[in-house]
Amino acid sequence: MTARILVTFLAAAGLAVPAAQATLKPADSTILAQAASPLPIPADSTTSGSATQPATPPAATTPPATATPGTATTPPVAEPPASPDPNATPDDGTAGQDDGDSPDNEPLSLGEIPTIETMELTPDIARRALDSYIMAKTKYADTDLDQYENLQDFVDQTEDGKKFETDVKAAGFANVTDWNLAVTTLGLTYASITDDQTADLDQQIKEVEDDKELAQDMKDKMVKALKALIPSENNKKVIQDLMNDPVYGAKLKQLDVEEE
Repeated sequence: MTARILVTFLAAAGLAVPAAQATLKPADSTILAQAASPLPIPADSTTSGSATQPATPPAATTPPATATPGTATTPPVAEPPASPDPNATPDDGTAGQDDGDSPDNEPLSLGEIPTIETMELTPDIARRALDSYIMAKTKYADTDLDQYENLQDFVDQTEDGKKFETDVKAAGFANVTDWNLAVTTLGLTYASITDDQTADLDQQIKEVEDDKELAQDMKDKMVKALKALIPSENNKKVIQDLMNDPVYGAKLKQLDVEEE
């Protein structure tokens, strides 16, 4: 049960927009490039102190003797195979086997349970959120937005972030947090309509509530996160109406998260 719910939370993280890179590049939200090993730093030839002496050239090696025609050469003597170590532990075939302590069998920690927040959409909020998302996805694709843990840090610490905040406010949102909440709700609701997981989420909620081993604070946070993934009837209607609109229906498809 724990492993299944963890997968649900990871999937939700890809659909939601809490992280900066998920906001503008949903298809790449689970593929974060890892930095390569740094190149070795060369020695500074200007460092004070004694100069480094040039390396002594290797001594000339004696050329191999040329065999005299007609004279047989002695083949190299093959070394006998090493004797088996009498103290070595025989391989019983268990090496590398799973001992049952794989990550899927480990219990979730409280910190692994995401805080998923949504809001009640209106047709106007949904359209403004979608339009501004598509604009930002293109306009800020080449910035270092994905290097920041959240949108507010990007706004506070960069010039591009300040421009982004101006665009968000021009779209009618008070700040990037409100914009992020609207876009997250938009994405989660659209995903639920196109791939309805309500029955499975309800089952997971029941499993959590019936679990006698979970601490109450864990139960509360898990149930709250799972319920947040089930959109309200109002939000489903708002998004369904957008899907039926010839213009916004096409725009909504840009929220699709491609499988890697």
